[in-house]
Amino acid sequence: MIQQENQCNEHIFSTQLSDLQYRVDVEDLFLDLKVLLKEYYMGTFTHDGKALMLNFSNGQKFKLSLCEV
Repeated sequence: MIQQENQCNEHIFSTQLSDLQYRVDVEDLFLDLKVLLKEYYMGTFTHDGKALMLNFSNGQKFKLSLCEV
């Protein structure tokens, strides 16, 4: 993983995408997805470095993975 000199810790909104001056990394997207999903679903959300694991109280389990293309 390449460390960036100027890493921004703010969330990016659609109105700001045209002015994007730094790279979004997978970790940022995982964090944003985790926060958004917690707004709509109740369960356990864990990130193991490679995927976001979702475990719901009804027994359903999901594994979300991201990669930059």
